[in-house]
Amino acid sequence: MKKSFLIFLLLFFGLCFSQTEKDLYGKWVGTDAGSAGSFTFFSDGFVKVELDGLNIDGRNHIIPDGPNKGKVAQVKYAADFSKKIVKFSLIASYNDFNNKLEESKFLNGLIKFVNENEFLIFFDFENKNPTDIDITSPNVLTLYKEKSL
Repeated sequence: MKKSFLIFLLLFFGLCFSQTEKDLYGKWVGTDAGSAGSFTFFSDGFVKVELDGLNIDGRNHIIPDGPNKGKVAQVKYAADFSKKIVKFSLIASYNDFNNKLEESKFLNGLIKFVNENEFLIFFDFENKNPTDIDITSPNVLTLYKEKSL
């Protein structure tokens, strides 16, 4: 009986505190080196990023410079919620000069929920593919939910 009760409690609390993709939907705000920023994750996979003067509207982003300057791009996210530490990728897509869809992951990282209104986000700029978040890393931001979608 005690064993069954213990298993029940573990399953119950495991389900209560597990995160799903729906928990990510919404606008999340934080500060990086004194500059306020935000990430908005939409249910259709698009993301909007506003950080340190950078404004990327994932549904309709005009590429500001480089060889694809002026092209309309889309930015989406993909996230794996199968583990407590969520792996994510930001994926850009646009039509090239031959009107062929080009798609590339341009940033990977990790998300660790602290609670339903706060998470840590780590940006893997060095492409080291870590499995946990080092909170002392300068590539970690704490984001707080401003509003749900």
